Amino acid sequence: MRKRSAKAVAGLAAVVACAAGCTSSPHRAAPSPVGSARAAASAPSGAPSAGPTTSTDSLFPSQGDRGYDVVHYAISIAYEPTSKRLTGTDVVTATATQALSAFALDLHVLRATSVAVNDVAAAYRQSGDKLVITPSHPIAKGATFRATIRYGGLPTPYDDNVLGFEGFIPEADGALAQGEPQVAASWYPVNDRPTDKATYDITITAPTGLAALSNGVLASKRVDGANTTWHWVESSPMASYLALVAIGKYRVTTSTHDGLPVVLAVAAPLPKSTDSALAETPQVLDFLETKFGPYPFDAVGGVVHDDIRIRFALENQTRPTYAPSFFLGAEGPTVIAHELAHQWFGDSVSVGDWSDVWLNEGFATYAEWLWSEHEGRETPKDMLDTLYQGAGSMPPDPPADPTTRSVFGRSSDLRGAATLEALRIAVGDDTFWRIVRGWARKYAGGNATTAQFIAFADQVSGKSLDSFLHTWLYVRGTPPYPKPLS
Repeated sequence: MRKRSAKAVAGLAAVVACAAGCTSSPHRAAPSPVGSARAAASAPSGAPSAGPTTSTDSLFPSQGDRGYDVVHYAISIAYEPTSKRLTGTDVVTATATQALSAFALDLHVLRATSVAVNDVAAAYRQSGDKLVITPSHPIAKGATFRATIRYGGLPTPYDDNVLGFEGFIPEADGALAQGEPQVAASWYPVNDRPTDKATYDITITAPTGLAALSNGVLASKRVDGANTTWHWVESSPMASYLALVAIGKYRVTTSTHDGLPVVLAVAAPLPKSTDSALAETPQVLDFLETKFGPYPFDAVGGVVHDDIRIRFALENQTRPTYAPSFFLGAEGPTVIAHELAHQWFGDSVSVGDWSDVWLNEGFATYAEWLWSEHEGRETPKDMLDTLYQGAGSMPPDPPADPTTRSVFGRSSDLRGAATLEALRIAVGDDTFWRIVRGWARKYAGGNATTAQFIAFADQVSGKSLDSFLHTWLYVRGTPPYPKPLS
């Protein structure tokens, strides 16, 4: 998640002491998003209707469409830093989960210029952040279809007084796409819900001399005079907010580690000490594999940008991004441990609902505690004990019952990690690590919820942990200090 820099959030020790107008096909009109949802609710069973243009997410229901599941995105964008203009083509391959007369994609500010479904021109309209598409013929339930959207404009990041500054962010010499939960729709048409994971081809054309970085394996790099095209392939299912674009002047280092391609990139203005700190990525990965099991992806790396407006790190799949302030002191390897742990918990096993984000953040913060112990400093139990010292040290908010204001706050990180250490004390080391590794293995490549985690912990431990974990995850206040369960 958004691991805040030391400058943005106090550390544990400190804790203790139209552009939304409408664009329509001239030939036929598509229903509005609100009308689409109503039509889906009232249509006879089995009859084609518009997909519901909302998700079932408890915190961010306006993102996504439940009428289909995306299999693959093939995104090709060209970006010109001088004009700040982006043009793109997005080929979305999906399977209908109901008979569809229309369906929607999320798209923020950018405007579609043409839409085709299975190579046949389709009607479309944009209202707010929804692109509603009406194919020339209804799509049968279970059918695989392909939507091709050409689009463009001046990308505009979100600037939310709760969620912060995120999205596709123009830079002086390039751009950076980063954030959660709202980032993807600011640069490509997307079914923007974490439960609709897909594989990706991401092709970026940018001025020659700039790097154009994304997720996965670099399949090709083609120089064509003034422009260079980079083609990246992410072959494992990925939640939409994890898709990365980083365009700019970067020092890029490529290598291999245990057969994995490693791509590390540091913004050119940053000191060379940043490169040395980021180069510890493979060693941190090796340590985490001893705890969590085999690394789940086919590439690894990291990107350190130099935009001081973005003061967090994010677990972009295979290639986390970091604010430069993390590497000014000794914090570098710790934040690397946090973001790499997310590759298992958050990226491979993704949330079933945004309210489950403690399953991402708790494990990632626990990885920081494990790294501290590995370096001969505080152990996870030391960290837990510290949270019990002094009033207000343990976040009182229940991590599994957040609001939109608290979901990315300190409870999901600190109390989430404390929940895991409490579980270790309760069930013992052997059982705890069987739960952790088994969880990463059972739900690899998919989504999972807090209820599933509790049920899995019950199953592996052979104990009823419901009351114990309920207190830690759902009850406000400081839980009783954990002790071994008989």
